[in-house]
Amino acid sequence: MKRVLIIAGSDSSGGAGIQADIKTASAIGLYPLTVITAVTAQNTKGVQRIHLLSPEDVKYQIDAIADDIDFDVIKVGMLGSYEIARKVIDFVKTVKKPVILDPVMFAQSGSRLTPEDIFYEIMKYSYLATPNFYETQQLTGMNIASLKDVKEAAKKLCNYAPRVLIKCGDSKLDYDVFYDGYEFYEFKIQRINTVNSHGTGCSLATAIASYLALNGDILGAVKMGREFVFNAIKNGIPLGSQFGTVNQMGELYKNSHRFYCVSKLNEAFQLLKELKIGRLLPEIQSNLVYSILEPAGIDDVAGFKGRIISMGEDIFTPSCPQFGGSKHIARVLLTAKSFFPELNSAMALRYDRRVVDQIKKAGFNTAFFDRKKEPKEVREKEGSSLDWGVKVACKGLDRYPDFIYDEGGMGKEPVIRVLGKDPFEIVEKIKKIKVFYKNV
Repeated sequence: MKRVLIIAGSDSSGGAGIQADIKTASAIGLYPLTVITAVTAQNTKGVQRIHLLSPEDVKYQIDAIADDIDFDVIKVGMLGSYEIARKVIDFVKTVKKPVILDPVMFAQSGSRLTPEDIFYEIMKYSYLATPNFYETQQLTGMNIASLKDVKEAAKKLCNYAPRVLIKCGDSKLDYDVFYDGYEFYEFKIQRINTVNSHGTGCSLATAIASYLALNGDILGAVKMGREFVFNAIKNGIPLGSQFGTVNQMGELYKNSHRFYCVSKLNEAFQLLKELKIGRLLPEIQSNLVYSILEPAGIDDVAGFKGRIISMGEDIFTPSCPQFGGSKHIARVLLTAKSFFPELNSAMALRYDRRVVDQIKKAGFNTAFFDRKKEPKEVREKEGSSLDWGVKVACKGLDRYPDFIYDEGGMGKEPVIRVLGKDPFEIVEKIKKIKVFYKNV
């Protein structure tokens, strides 16, 4: 396993600093080694206190690692003082490993973390420096107002560092700029409307360091690092009263749960086959869906593309479950989930008034919407009918419905929808009501 040596300060809120670095390297697949330069007391309101470790304590940590453990790349973040920086410089200039330098001069709240004059010397020993927009202005003395200015600033910084990535996300400019001393590379900024962005700079530098260790290509590492941080921001976590943090593990959790959803849908489908529920399916056939915990849309809901089809008592499907494999029942689930977040699964069954009566008598929580009351503007808008109906059915309920049904309308088959926390709850509910279909 590749290893990254991280030299940085600690953030008590866990969003930035060494904590963000550890999460980033771990998410990408590297083993993080750490040297802590400072302990900060901070939350989303700001930095309340900074305690710098002594230069000797920093050196002891560096020496302990260097004496025993090999590593592939170094990431340097908050240094805090010239004296600490001196110890770090003495180390990095003798180690033949690429150094990714994140010149952490200010906290997101605006608190100064490191004097700027430290960075001019340490940049000489870096492989890449990653200043943000304001750090770039501070380090170059420029008032940057255009992409042309950014490129001019990059040239100035390359009098010290061999390569620079100037991050312009905190400005009104639309591009980050990478300059390798020969060519400029512009990266379009994909903006996300969120306050959960604490830790972006730390995470990006560590992501670039990690990808550089894995593939040895700095331009590729910059590209992948930016994509990693974009996803971390997209999956951001709200924390305190002012802002939240990026979530470096977000895509890992999603991918893990996506695999889980698909595998559990396969298991649940086999159980349904054993139940012989072919007669329970509507004329339009059916689908069984399972959503990740925080879906952004239909593509985060797994279902069987081509639907679940009846053959007498038996059921079959022409495909394996896949995300985006269902539209109609996925919409039902997503709308119901907006009222009851614990709902993650749903399936459609054949409607019969007598079955609905038996379901109610059995004590299930049952909801209904009347297609005859569907507003004209809803009826005329493609794909909005089910959203409207499920909203009507769920509105005012104090707990999630086990079943939502409608009695159909012009060109619309009546359907009973089963809802649950997972597909196995769907299977259990169908098992209990299957007997109600015997005499209908």
